[in-house]
Amino acid sequence: MNIKKLELQHFRNYDCASISFGSGINILYGKNAQGKTNVLEALFLSATGKSHRTNAYQDLVQNNYSGFELCLEAQCEERENQIKIRYSKEKGRSIEINDIKRDKISDILGTLNMILFSPETLEVIKGSPQIRRRFLDILLCQTSRQYLHDLQQYNQIIKNKSLALRKGKQEKKYEEIIPIWNDSLAKYGSRISLVRKTAVDKLNLAMKREINQITNGIETSELHYKSYTDGSNFEEALKEKLITGLSKEMALGQCLYGPHRDDVEIYLNDMNSRSFCSQGQQRTLALSLIIAELHYIEEIKGEKPVLLLDDVMSELDQKRQEYLVNGLYTVQTIITTTDDLPYQSIKNRDVKRFYIEAGRVFHIS
Repeated sequence: MNIKKLELQHFRNYDCASISFGSGINILYGKNAQGKTNVLEALFLSATGKSHRTNAYQDLVQNNYSGFELCLEAQCEERENQIKIRYSKEKGRSIEINDIKRDKISDILGTLNMILFSPETLEVIKGSPQIRRRFLDILLCQTSRQYLHDLQQYNQIIKNKSLALRKGKQEKKYEEIIPIWNDSLAKYGSRISLVRKTAVDKLNLAMKREINQITNGIETSELHYKSYTDGSNFEEALKEKLITGLSKEMALGQCLYGPHRDDVEIYLNDMNSRSFCSQGQQRTLALSLIIAELHYIEEIKGEKPVLLLDDVMSELDQKRQEYLVNGLYTVQTIITTTDDLPYQSIKNRDVKRFYIEAGRVFHIS
């Protein structure tokens, strides 16, 4: 997959801009707070329907304007895809995929595949289970429409059951309906857990290879999918948990069992990365995980995703910078940085450079 062109109108600090990307490495450079990250945010929004920086579309509107518009054109194998996203404070948001209006923002998922590596990606390594679940969900929703459907169904069931648990303390009818929600919860929850477990196993193998190469065999990694069962029959295990744990859920008024409580444990040298890794080791894990994610998408979708690197070169030492750049020979990559990356590794590459200043884009070479 290759991004061909991005058009922005009243998005963040951009009044109006059009960027035509090259199929190799694209470098967006300039001083801080000029709008480099805003470009990557617009690209990621076009692929996932979500910003990696805010949950509110109104935050994306340029000051003194009532809305924004994005238009992204991409080449995916032998087909061309176009995505338009419009938002106004009065009418809300709307999307078009290849000139066809879609009702749900989630319809975007899977049309374009992008991976974002930013300083915030380190939170996947050292942050909360919720962050790692979100990381997995974004990856899997891009690669499987069935997973997206199951996740949407599951989240709605959790909302309905949570309401029943809260009201069940006062009204018997709500308590009686909980077993019905549990049957559906076990059905969709087990599907989600199985897909996540399979994906984590694949990511684990790829990540091991990357860690081995980055550290010259000095360090080892391991990913563990931590769920409500150690076995393989997720549906039966979840049904049992929901039956035996019902009184506890009723007492607390919360849904305590299911994939919304799962986690991915990340180990380096047999130690949990959340507690025992240095900052340098955490960056190495994040780098290897992102590259593993790239391989996963290519295996599932049959084409390489676009890689977005947001100010991560400053987070990596020289060796890891070179390792990352050397590994991107066949992947369209868009990099934000404060300089124009004068590395030997990219001198013979297809490179386009853009200078960003105060929401304006200048094509340099």
